[in-house]
Amino acid sequence: MNWLSILRFEFRYRRNRPATYLFFSLLLALSFTLVTTDVLKGLSGGAIKDNATTVINQLSLLLFLIMGVFMASAIMGVAVVRDFEHRTDSLFFTKPIRTWEYLAGRYLGAMLLLLLTLLAIPLGMMAGEAAPWREAERLLPFRAISYWQPYWTMLVPNALIVGSLFFAVGALSRKMLVVFTQGMGLLMLYLLSGILLSQLDRRETAALLDPFGLRAVGYLTQYWSIAQQNNQLVTLSDTLLWNRLLWLGVALLMLGVTFRFFSYQTSGGLMVRKRPLADGILPSGGGINQRQPIHALPQSVKHRYGTWVRISDLGRLTLFYARLIGKDLPFMALSLGGLGMFLFVALDDAGGWYGSRTLPTTYVMLNKMSIFTGLFLFILMVLYVGDLIWKERDVRINLIHDALPVPNWVVLLSKYLGLGLAFVLLLTLAIGIGALIQVVKGGASLIDWSVYAVSLYGDALGGLLIFMLLGFFIHTLVNNKFAGHALLILFFVALGVVSYLGVEHRLLLFDSASLGLYSDMNGFGHNVTPFSWTSLYWSAFGALLFATAVVLSVRGSDELFKLRLRIGRHQLTRPVLTFGLAILIVFVSSGSYIYYNTNVLNEYQNSKTGEAQQAAYEKTLKQYDGLPQPRITAIVVQVDLFPETRDFMAKGHYMLKNKTKVPIRTLHLQTYPADEMQVKQLSLSVPNRLDTKYIADYAYRMYQLDTPLQPGDSLKLDFQLLYRTSGFKNGGTNIDIVQNGTFFTNQYFPGIGYNENYELASDDTRREHGLKPKERQRAQTDSTGRRQSVMGGDADQVRFAMTLSTAPDQIAIAPGYLQKEWRQTGPDGQPRRYFRYEMDAPIANFYSIVSARYQIKKERYTSPGGQLVSLEIYYHRGHTKNLDRMMRGMKAALDYYQSNYGPFQHRQLRIMEFPRYRGYAQSFANTIPFGEDMGFVSNINDETDIDIPFFVTAHETAHQWWGHQVTEADVKGSAMLSESLSEYSALMVMKHHYPKERMQEFLSYELDYYLRGRQTESKKEQPLAQCEGQQYIHYNKGALVLYALQDQIGENRLNQALRTYRDRWNAATVAQTGIYPTAADLTAELRAVTPDSVRGLLDDWVNAITLYELKAEQVKMKPVGKQFEVTLDLSVEKVRADSLGNETRRPLNEWIWIGVYAPKAKGSTVDKLLYYQRHHITKPKQSITVRVNQQPDRAGIDPLNLLIDRHPRDNIKTI
Repeated sequence: MNWLSILRFEFRYRRNRPATYLFFSLLLALSFTLVTTDVLKGLSGGAIKDNATTVINQLSLLLFLIMGVFMASAIMGVAVVRDFEHRTDSLFFTKPIRTWEYLAGRYLGAMLLLLLTLLAIPLGMMAGEAAPWREAERLLPFRAISYWQPYWTMLVPNALIVGSLFFAVGALSRKMLVVFTQGMGLLMLYLLSGILLSQLDRRETAALLDPFGLRAVGYLTQYWSIAQQNNQLVTLSDTLLWNRLLWLGVALLMLGVTFRFFSYQTSGGLMVRKRPLADGILPSGGGINQRQPIHALPQSVKHRYGTWVRISDLGRLTLFYARLIGKDLPFMALSLGGLGMFLFVALDDAGGWYGSRTLPTTYVMLNKMSIFTGLFLFILMVLYVGDLIWKERDVRINLIHDALPVPNWVVLLSKYLGLGLAFVLLLTLAIGIGALIQVVKGGASLIDWSVYAVSLYGDALGGLLIFMLLGFFIHTLVNNKFAGHALLILFFVALGVVSYLGVEHRLLLFDSASLGLYSDMNGFGHNVTPFSWTSLYWSAFGALLFATAVVLSVRGSDELFKLRLRIGRHQLTRPVLTFGLAILIVFVSSGSYIYYNTNVLNEYQNSKTGEAQQAAYEKTLKQYDGLPQPRITAIVVQVDLFPETRDFMAKGHYMLKNKTKVPIRTLHLQTYPADEMQVKQLSLSVPNRLDTKYIADYAYRMYQLDTPLQPGDSLKLDFQLLYRTSGFKNGGTNIDIVQNGTFFTNQYFPGIGYNENYELASDDTRREHGLKPKERQRAQTDSTGRRQSVMGGDADQVRFAMTLSTAPDQIAIAPGYLQKEWRQTGPDGQPRRYFRYEMDAPIANFYSIVSARYQIKKERYTSPGGQLVSLEIYYHRGHTKNLDRMMRGMKAALDYYQSNYGPFQHRQLRIMEFPRYRGYAQSFANTIPFGEDMGFVSNINDETDIDIPFFVTAHETAHQWWGHQVTEADVKGSAMLSESLSEYSALMVMKHHYPKERMQEFLSYELDYYLRGRQTESKKEQPLAQCEGQQYIHYNKGALVLYALQDQIGENRLNQALRTYRDRWNAATVAQTGIYPTAADLTAELRAVTPDSVRGLLDDWVNAITLYELKAEQVKMKPVGKQFEVTLDLSVEKVRADSLGNETRRPLNEWIWIGVYAPKAKGSTVDKLLYYQRHHITKPKQSITVRVNQQPDRAGIDPLNLLIDRHPRDNIKTI
């Protein structure tokens, strides 16, 4: 017998096993299903086609990660462990065969079969491409290489890597549980690599750490355009190649260790712990252990049965299994690894927005713990549910064990409780580690034990226990360990994708209970009630499954399902049936209550139904879009907030004026289309007839005026609304109106005319509903878009007054100045607190309502022109860490903006904190609602961190100019006029508070966010001046372009252009002309101050998509007297891309910065520039020589990342 005969035997053995065909069929079916259903939308969509090369590559790797790893462990691990588990090793090893031949035959036979099994992935996807129901518009022309290239470059190496590791660990440990444990170790590395992705300087390390290559592929393609993602193959190059070589080397090393240390000895492998013989056990040489006394058996044994005996047995067995699990080396190793991973993540402060850090609050610790408490514990549960079910059979004492007078329910329930107890211990350790880290980081006062308990013991553990019930049922039903593991994992994966198929109801999605986000301001809020009922419902369902598992448990040698079913009938005793009936009643009752809330008190809609309703709205009402309508000129409203019940009442009126040149015969009103909204009154001050045909379906009303409203005439619209929350919804719960931290806008109040925001936006979804693709915004030349602001077409500037009432312990705030505050009994008969706000000048029709239990910080600020401004911050108790930073941000911003752009229009500026359910801040007239996570819990180190609270405050303050003093037209490029200018303005404030070297870090994040945004573009990339609500363009690219432009033409020149733009297009001017500004108007002002020598850059950067490839090929240095001469060999390329990313080269005529750095001083975190000057670059290859007065350390081109360069890391080279 040689290695070849063993290979043939192994291959034939695996080929004849049903599991092999099950694995292949499962992969084939999964591959086919994923590419032929809406599940694929998670990877593709819009301009990224369904069979794009990157989509196929990612899908191949995801399928390997989800199912391929498990199959590899089953095939490769079993190949070498099988002889030991079946106890045939003693017979096999008597054959005259060398160890390397035995291992090589087993390894090669199993590996060949694994590679053939993985062929199901490309075959299934290729078959899916031929499916007749697939949309031709979503597919590129078929290319076989797109499917086979990932197989050879990704799947085959992955099979070799993980297969070799599984085989090696199986050979050395001789236990399949250890093989599965090692698979968990690989998963932990994958998860750990994902944690490192949030920081720019760690991404390459993350890409190398991932054993499966997903992170490496993501790193390689992170800045790919639409065209590249559709057509360019993911080749083995750069970091991906190093990742593959690294892990193939690790696999080869492990195989070498295995071939070196594997032994034919049957007493155990290298990794098997050898236990000494216990006293009283006969040694192998025979003889009697004299130390063990021999007792006579008692003459009679009294058997006791009854409830208390069973409970006692249950308790003892629970502790036995808990100790058994806790002492298990794989469990200990995995637990330590998981807790260690959490410790690493928790100690690492960075990873937030722009690399920022946060205070060690309890919910921050829980966020960092989520990988451990989620996927990690789930996989651990999958392994040990199967291990416990098979524990006695694996060690071959099942026949003895099953003969014991212990009922099935005691055995199974004790295993369930024992595993649950082990998880309780793990979660308790995690809480201890989290609290300890909070103390170490100085956050002892931030520890909230109740939040830990509810989140981990209630949410995380509760979900695990429910899944454990399912796990025991599946393993009992299929009676095959591998199949049980596979089905549990497949079920978990299916839960994540069935929502794409329209299955979204919490009554159908297993274990769909979730507490949602925790907020310091609002706690778990209104999520507790639906969480509790849904948990009860699925716990009852799980208990029914568990009871079924008890009835069908394998006892003795009767393993056939028919036999178990026959025996199980006798298990249906009265107590069992009573228990089942009681649980069934709980299941039905809780399900009925959930259904009553989600489908009776509220209307249930899945995403498909919602899309159909949006399509119907457009098909039915689009005919009324663009009709002449009056505009709101004045708003007077009283809003009564009821935070505890999450309701509000609104009563007020609009003044509507016909600003068109034609009479208006019909007034169209759109009210908020939600079940909770009840329209109590809508009446006009002129005679009219109401057309009700669209009210029920679309909340759309049409009033036929008896006398047409003539140009220049006005009428009054009175309204009374009641927003009442009833029960709880299935999903999409309202996070605007909450118990503490309500924040909503005027979108809840009546609007004038057809609302385009209710239309479907995705071209793919529109096509499904028979609608044509649509542009995201109107063209800049569109007359309708020019005559309405981005705030909406139903108003220009409005006179504003609002009275708010709220709970007696809360402060309610709206734009305007507080005129009066008082307390009185409200409409509900309870004491309430009232606030009256009025604005002294017209404002945009964009206002907010905020209410919470606030503390207040106030300061008086005097502007450069002598104007007094009251600065106020309304914050949650305890969130005081960054108040001074925000206050400095407001002052610094007001100083800079008033000096450069013009006076501030208000006497007051307020920041109000709202819960972290929404991660943004938003600027209204003299009022800035500010998300809890946007700065209040930041933990800034002034030496190393970007000051996020300061920056966000400066950005939102800038909107008082860009968005309020000047409001842009509702056309393409509008966001450049508000968001880009605000982002630039905040950058300039930062520039005057930080050295230029520190600005590089901020600009590098802006560059990264823009380039990564290009990869996720679903439609088409636009130039900055034509952007269509694309955040990566108007925020990140806009900041880079304008910052670089002021660097080229001078800060004062650019700011003068902005001041001129403001003077020409302020609200007073727009009120006279009725025309709002566009990006072309701003560009004209910029062009007027831009010198001819760099005017081409203005068009390149603002009106086109221009990218650079800058690289320092080589940097040399030599002493010249007391100076040092530095010579840089540079490679420079400039390209222009179209909307899909297809590129053409452009001639070079750029003035680009060259920088030379000094060695970093000890203890310093800032790189000091010795030389920083612009040089004229005209050739792709160019050498530049400069001199510095100090010995340099590094040098390069564009050191501060002012230009949009896809590979900025190669700009600088160490000398």
